[in-house]
Amino acid sequence: MRFSRAVTSHPRQLTTRWLTVVTATTLAIVSTLASPGSARPNAPTGTTAVAPSIVGYPPVAAPQEPAPDPLPKKGGSVKLDKTTHANPKGGASLLATPATAKVALRALVVATSADDFGVPTWTSTLDQIGAAYDVLYTATTPLAGTTLVRPDGVGKYNAILLTSTMLLYADGAGYTAGLSPDEWNLLWAYERDYGVRQAALYGSYGSWPEDYCLRSRTEGSVGDTALTATLTADGAAALDYLNPAARIPILQSYVYRTQLAAGCAAQPLLQIGSDIVGVRSTSTDGRERVTLTFTSNQYLLQARLLTYGLFRWASKDLFLGDQRHYLNIDVDDWFNTSDEMLPTGQLNSDPGYQMSGHDAYNAYVRQTGLRSSYPLASQLTFGMAINGGDADLSAASRCYPSGGVARLTATTRCLRDDFRWINHSLTHPKMNFTDYATNVTEISQNLTVAQRLGLPVDRTVLKTPEYSGLGVYNPDATNDIDPPTDFGLNASNPDLLSAATDLGVKYLHGNMSFPSHQPPCFNCVTAHPMAPNLSIVPDWPTNIAYFSTTPAEETYFYNSFYGPNGKFPYWSTNLTYNQIIGYETDQALLRLASGTSYTTTFHIGNLRDYGSGRTLLTDWADQLLAKYSSYYSVPVLSPGWPALAAYSQARTAHFAQLAAGVDPVYDAATATVTVTSPVAGSLTLCGAQTADATTYGNDVSAQLTLAANTPLTVSMRPRL
Repeated sequence: MRFSRAVTSHPRQLTTRWLTVVTATTLAIVSTLASPGSARPNAPTGTTAVAPSIVGYPPVAAPQEPAPDPLPKKGGSVKLDKTTHANPKGGASLLATPATAKVALRALVVATSADDFGVPTWTSTLDQIGAAYDVLYTATTPLAGTTLVRPDGVGKYNAILLTSTMLLYADGAGYTAGLSPDEWNLLWAYERDYGVRQAALYGSYGSWPEDYCLRSRTEGSVGDTALTATLTADGAAALDYLNPAARIPILQSYVYRTQLAAGCAAQPLLQIGSDIVGVRSTSTDGRERVTLTFTSNQYLLQARLLTYGLFRWASKDLFLGDQRHYLNIDVDDWFNTSDEMLPTGQLNSDPGYQMSGHDAYNAYVRQTGLRSSYPLASQLTFGMAINGGDADLSAASRCYPSGGVARLTATTRCLRDDFRWINHSLTHPKMNFTDYATNVTEISQNLTVAQRLGLPVDRTVLKTPEYSGLGVYNPDATNDIDPPTDFGLNASNPDLLSAATDLGVKYLHGNMSFPSHQPPCFNCVTAHPMAPNLSIVPDWPTNIAYFSTTPAEETYFYNSFYGPNGKFPYWSTNLTYNQIIGYETDQALLRLASGTSYTTTFHIGNLRDYGSGRTLLTDWADQLLAKYSSYYSVPVLSPGWPALAAYSQARTAHFAQLAAGVDPVYDAATATVTVTSPVAGSLTLCGAQTADATTYGNDVSAQLTLAANTPLTVSMRPRL
């Protein structure tokens, strides 16, 4: 299979990278550094305080969102009308009961308007899961019986998700209720008749529209100095994917610290000291409700930790999609050499950094240590992307714990079953304009080297050097200083696509910092527009530079980019190495908590033993896993390639089913779900009890294969 385009060949450059190199003459770096125990440096202030976006690098910080205001004060309550029912047909014979109701596995997000802070907080979580949902804006759309119930009496939603318990919005000088008393009663009737739970992101003491059993103790805003919340016994049971001892930081929020009303049917879930900031309660007519009493947004760790649990509880663990946590780490350029940026700003490219047998063996030792120190990461296995052109094919299989550069190949063969191995081309050329024959040679001969060394490399996966050949490159082929330009996937090298196709490649690594490589849905693949048989599966970059091999080198690089006098200034002071690793792992933890399955890319220089066995990569991994383990009780999955790519393809198929209008309906009487879709395909169903269902913590999910317009019924296990 060939693609035609006139191309011009360019000389191959084997060791330099397009990642921006900042030399000592580029910037004047301030010598004053914050001490390891100092306070968090300030980011630029004002409405434009946005972390820089640089092709090839991730953001240094999450976007800042203003904390919502306190909830308006509104007295009184909505009078509960137990005679109201949600069924639009009326008629006692058609009224649902929780024991007999049928409901679609779909959430309804109830908000005031598109400006409501809670909308992206809810929807980002639902999108990460792959759940089905609708959003109702109460300021402009009335709530009716037909909003909630189908003509045949089937409920449209199995979870009601409020952005706040009050649903009040500013309207001129005052506040207007998003739902009228009749609409509140209709919503409550639906929850009561169909046994549907309600979860709210934000609530407080008071009685409007109803009493959640909370009484005021104190309230106020919190900025970047966190309040620490802990789980109660009931909270640990409800949010059992979290570490029961987790200390959850509450940041950039308005917080109501409350107490329970005496004699009320409620259980505290989350506390700050003895004050309650999360509660589960039962209304006087038997409806189950959960609310938090502080604000969040989709970029805060508190939201990543808790919002999934609110939805999971509200849906009784019955929903489309799943959430699991993944950590895949790939290391590029094995057997190759690398540039090294010295702390003075001098770039050492000849010979640059060369990996030794000791460094390879030390990587194995550190990987083993991470597994041992963090049992939740017992599957963690590094993926080594090899350039076999510099391998010693005559080397025996023997580990050299203290070996030099000449012992790398022998030690690699000795460790062949302890790492995973990835095709990264034979000699690491930029493949933006390489011809078909060169591409075939680079891909196939690297596989041959791997085979001769006994390294199990899957031929369906290809990681091109610097993600080249996929539409992102510097128009000046001699410029290895500045970041590249993203011309889009249609600017890919057609000869590369042809060679990859002819050699059996299915998956090409992409880069999440390249807009054209970002998939259309969470954890999905992008079918290449010039070769739909090839899927782009993006990697996460890091701010640990490929040319950094020691803490001093990484500190120089990071501050030359993001320090107050850096090329992309963000921090108000230069950071120490400990601070850099701290902030980088904060951002990595947000990704890990979101459930992203994509790998994180490092380079061989990041595995240099800079002293006592420590490396930049394993410093990062150690701190990330320590943070994760302090918050979670469920394992970190590390499937590697091509399994993670296959999972991403399954996710793409799942979202195609959502777009097509797949309809899963749960029958409480039989504890089954019947799934019908207008198109053939597959999806993931959480709560399914099938022979091939898999467990993750206490969650159970299964992949279902659907035929068009053919109902499929499976047994379910709701969490009550």
